[in-house]
Order: sequence, then structure tokens, then C-alpha cells
Amino acid sequence: MKSSTTTVLVAAGVLTIAAGMAGSVVAASYTPHFAGSTGSSVANCPNIAWRIGQSPDGSLHGMMWYTDMSGTSEVNGSETGAGGQFTLTLKSVMGNGPVGTVRGQKGKGATLTGDGCANATFKPMVVNSYGGGG
Repeated sequence: MKSSTTTVLVAAGVLTIAAGMAGSVVAASYTPHFAGSTGSSVANCPNIAWRIGQSPDGSLHGMMWYTDMSGTSEVNGSETGAGGQFTLTLKSVMGNGPVGTVRGQKGKGATLTGDGCANATFKPMVVNSYGGGG
């Protein structure tokens, strides 16, 4: 059987639901990690918002989207070294979502390098909180 992934955008955030074989629904458990929004470093581009959590296995997952709702992307990554360094990969899943790579360090900041408007600096990305921005 074929499995599918459905992404639903909710006004208060983003919810990802994975539908597996035989129509069962699996919701991943994760710890909130990064949240917020920042302006693109490219002129005349919308802000970029994100919600990213950490799975029990340590991997990072979530969503990034343009605040003008022109596109949403799936985010996957991991911590890449001691001291909280991490790398995230963005893949567009709806509309013209941001595509690129985020490299950074928890509590310090991060840089998104990608296609078109998907270029930004997050200073710092919020850790373990949904209460602020970068």
C-alpha cells in the first residue's frame, strides 16, 4: 500500500499528520525547540516563520513558511556537533515554500541560505520556547 503525508496549516501554528498504511494516523511526539519569524535578507520578500521540534531520537523536524502564505516547507535536520550546532534542510511542500539549508548554533543564531527569498539571518533562534522570534 502507498503511504501519504498530509500537512494542515492552522492559524495558531502548524500541525503535521502522517497517514500510514491501512489509513492509520500517526502523530509524532516532539519537544518544542525553535519558534519565531524574521525578515528575509532579500529586498521585497515576505518574512519567514518557523516551528521546529526535536523528536525523541534527537532529530529536528518542523515547518517554515512565508508569512504572506505563498508557501510552506518541511524542515528536517539534526544537531551536528557539541555545543548545539545544527543543520536543517528545507523542502517546499505547499505553494512556493522556502528551499535551502539552515546552519546555526542553539542560543547563538543561524543563517538560512537558499533559493530566492529563502535567505535570512536568525539572531538567535529561540530554544525550547514558542514565545519569541529570531
